[in-house]
Amino acid sequence: MNSINKHLINDESLIDSFSKHARSYDRYAQLQKSMAERMASFLPDPLPDNILEIGCGTGLFTRHLLTQPIRQLILNDIAPGMLEILNNSISLPENTKIVSGNAERIDFENMDLVCANAVFQWFRKPQETLKKLNCALKNKGELIFSTFGPKTLLEFREAANLTSPIDLYTNDAWKKMIHDSGFVIKNFEIEIRKIFFPSTLTLLKNLQQIGAAPIRMVKTGGLRKLMRDYDSRFSTPQGVYATWELYYFTLTRGN
Repeated sequence: MNSINKHLINDESLIDSFSKHARSYDRYAQLQKSMAERMASFLPDPLPDNILEIGCGTGLFTRHLLTQPIRQLILNDIAPGMLEILNNSISLPENTKIVSGNAERIDFENMDLVCANAVFQWFRKPQETLKKLNCALKNKGELIFSTFGPKTLLEFREAANLTSPIDLYTNDAWKKMIHDSGFVIKNFEIEIRKIFFPSTLTLLKNLQQIGAAPIRMVKTGGLRKLMRDYDSRFSTPQGVYATWELYYFTLTRGN
């Protein structure tokens, strides 16, 4: 299996990819939208005073936060292009602060609730980031996040003979990192989905339009072969399918 230099996925490449496709993101990010809806079901009611959303993107999850009054809201994303779309498409309350940058390198503090939908898979050092977020929370503060497990897009990696360009941890690995960072798991859910597309090309275009396309990992000459192999191995009368493994965590600070 071909090896991938995970260091190639740096801040600049993420900023460029997500900003470039910010305008098309909402149209194609149906899975992330569905994840946001499910994650919103774990929100406390009423919401606490000080809330931070990491990787807010164009606001798919932010909209759910804004269904309740919020005293102080901080919205963060690494891609300025995504934040621009959010700022222009959502009516944000006056008590909202937008912070651009890599959340792993920003020190937040005095938060009652931290949320992150489909973001943690991009973190280079999730264990350290969890520790930082634990320190950012007040006593009895909570962290709610969703992320992807290692079965995500397994068919694509098999057909392309590639390793994942990002680290996709098992739920047991996440649970250990969570425990070691001082959190207690209040709730955990796992979901396996198979999503169908008319063809492999449609699947790849969908990934590209949300800024997460792995096409650049495949040599130009191998792209057509990849699509043929994928179509032949993972095709059904309903189209080709791809698997997503989704994790949902609600954490509280340990005593």
